[in-house]
Amino acid sequence: MEHITNNIDLLAFLTFIFSWVGYSGYLKIFKKNKDNLYGIMLDYRLKWMKDCLKREDKSVDATTLGNLMRSVSFFASTSILIIAGLIPLLTYGDKIINFVSDITFLGGKSEVAYELKILLLIVIFIYSFFKYTWALRQYNYASILIFTPIDSHEDYNNAVIRNAKILANAARHFSMGIRSYYFGTVALSWFLSPYLLICSSILVFLINYRREYLSKALDIISN
Repeated sequence: MEHITNNIDLLAFLTFIFSWVGYSGYLKIFKKNKDNLYGIMLDYRLKWMKDCLKREDKSVDATTLGNLMRSVSFFASTSILIIAGLIPLLTYGDKIINFVSDITFLGGKSEVAYELKILLLIVIFIYSFFKYTWALRQYNYASILIFTPIDSHEDYNNAVIRNAKILANAARHFSMGIRSYYFGTVALSWFLSPYLLICSSILVFLINYRREYLSKALDIISN
């Protein structure tokens, strides 16, 4: 099993992609349902904006947005550091393969397979960086919208919905970035074994689903 094109490696890769992309696609389609965290939190964001836009003093809201933006910024910076650490590994493929060959029990040991796995990790964390920076930009947009004066009752209703949606969308992209970290960790298992990648992909898929639809946090928030 020394090449990525081996059947088990291909199956592992497809399982990994399906677990990640399939779950993200499912969540995108059913995100507005009230049986998941995204749908319920949208209601709370609507309530937040209804109260926020009526108040003149928005210092608490500014602090909350600042905290959200700092969290996103931290993960964006971390993604860059991870990418910077992964790129040099591409030039040391033969040395690393020789080093890990004694502890790798089922995974592919060819330099091509190693480089493709490193490239997969780089792509994952580049993707996460774009998700985090886009979430950060949307939080910036939300901060401007929140402090924009409202002239009429109709504008107020529109502003509540608009602001809640931009906040929810920012949170959605932040969650997608976090999810990419989960699956980036899963991708590491491929260096050990394609079988481990298959099991890890399915396990993380189930963990994500449970947290979104069956978690204790969901029960607390929804009641």
